[in-house]
Amino acid sequence: MLSTILADIADRPFILVGMSALLLMLPLALTSTQGWIRRLGRNWKRLHWLVYPAAVLGLVHFFWIIRANRWTEPLIYAGLVAVFLAWRVWRRRPQRAG
Repeated sequence: MLSTILADIADRPFILVGMSALLLMLPLALTSTQGWIRRLGRNWKRLHWLVYPAAVLGLVHFFWIIRANRWTEPLIYAGLVAVFLAWRVWRRRPQRAG
């Protein structure tokens, strides 16, 4: 049974990428309550940076499962993720003194 699963993953790498994204999002879902935010303190924000690699892996997964010429939807999502990531990078840039 394990050999069948491994052979399936080797034939369809998008499964591994999708599962990786899901596993990255699991701790985010589990720690998104007020109680966990309070318990984790500053580490909550560090943990929730996992959303960025999870989003990229999710996009890679989405592009790999597309058949034929149906690229419009994943391109829209990729554009939105790119805009949000660029905005976050821009907001974190060091400020110059006046």
